[in-house]
Amino acid sequence: MHKKATHIKIESPGVNVAVVRNTYDGWEYLLLQRAEQETYSGSWGFMTGGKQGDETVAQVAVRELYEETQLAPKSLWATEHLVQFYEPEYDSIWILPLIVAVVDETAEVILSEENCEFRWLKSTRAKHKVSWKNLSTAIDNISEELEIFPARNWVQIHA
Repeated sequence: MHKKATHIKIESPGVNVAVVRNTYDGWEYLLLQRAEQETYSGSWGFMTGGKQGDETVAQVAVRELYEETQLAPKSLWATEHLVQFYEPEYDSIWILPLIVAVVDETAEVILSEENCEFRWLKSTRAKHKVSWKNLSTAIDNISEELEIFPARNWVQIHA
């Protein structure tokens, strides 16, 4: 007797946000280090956030950006990129849209308790700081697209 096959659950519970600023010396990425009490503590990456109620992706990105960093975006861009990974805590595959949030170069980051450190880094250094290969690849893709900001394949979104 063969058992009926089941599937690994696939979810999209929120967003991944590449926060960038354009300085006199070019584009920089905001990387956050997860605090000790958080999932993936100590890891470096982009800002992530979960959807609440009937929020749109843009609303999630704006709310989470403010909650985690006290930053407000000058503009938000939907990209064609997805960040996907297996989430062992929920035994499911997570697929998150990658949103680019452009912030003012002089904006001050004030971290929430979810993160313990932050760094503004150029793409090459950011790629080596992130904890996951898929984020390193995302930085390559976004950096190439930032060369013609806004990229042809980005769509501006509003909260």
